[in-house]
Order: sequence, then C-alpha cells, then structure tokens
Amino acid sequence: LESMIRLAEAHAKMRLAETVTAEDVFEAVRLIKSALKQAATDARTGLIDMGLLTEGTSASERRRKGDMKTAVLSLLDEMTRAGGAVRYAEVVRRLGEQSSVQIEGGEFAEVLRSLEQEGAVQVSGEGPRRSIRRITRAV
Repeated sequence: LESMIRLAEAHAKMRLAETVTAEDVFEAVRLIKSALKQAATDARTGLIDMGLLTEGTSASERRRKGDMKTAVLSLLDEMTRAGGAVRYAEVVRRLGEQSSVQIEGGEFAEVLRSLEQEGAVQVSGEGPRRSIRRITRAV
C-alpha cells in the first residue's frame, strides 16, 4: 500500500500537480501489476507464481527437483543392490535415458547436494572417478 501511495504521489509530481488524482492511482496500480507480472512469471509455465518472489523458485521447479530426487533414489536403489557405489556419469546417463526432458548437469548436481545433506547419498571422488553411494538406514 505504501509503495502504491509513493508511486501515485510520484506520478502526480511528474505532472507537476499538487494533488493525487484517480489517474495517478490507476497508473500506480498498473505499474505494480506490471512489475509483479514480470518478476513472478514462471518461465516454464508462463503463469504467475508468487513462490518466485517469496522462495526464489517456482512451484514447477520445486516439483521438478522433487521428482528428480525420487528418480535418482530409485535409480540408485536399482543400480546398487549390493550397497556398492556407482559412477556419477553412469547415473547421469541412465537418468537422461529414463527422462522425457533433458537433464541439466547443474540441476543434477544440485539435487545430489540436497540428497547428500539429507543423508540419503554419499558422493566421493573427483572427475571421472566420482561415484555415488546410496545410504540406507536399518529400521
């Protein structure tokens, strides 16, 4: 509300007027709506998502990362039945084959970091020797 008041006052000043009119208020509302639309539009869906402003990521992006986490864990369970480790590149390749959309390296790395923080996986090694181990807890 205070932003809208300041914008309406600024618009009136631009017209060199001493009073704020309904036109100034309508212009302030238009500017705020335009800024929100530009800042909160999800590039993937084209829809306005306030999560972009409040959380920094859209709902579709959070859902995609959650789906990728589930897929990675499922794939690791399948590939590491004996509790061993698998090559990082092999997991990326297999995940890419299973996915209907392209898997970006940075997004995959971010999902793995998140899974590591949750204690679900352990990543070790460097470069081509990097491997992933699924961590399971006995109940």
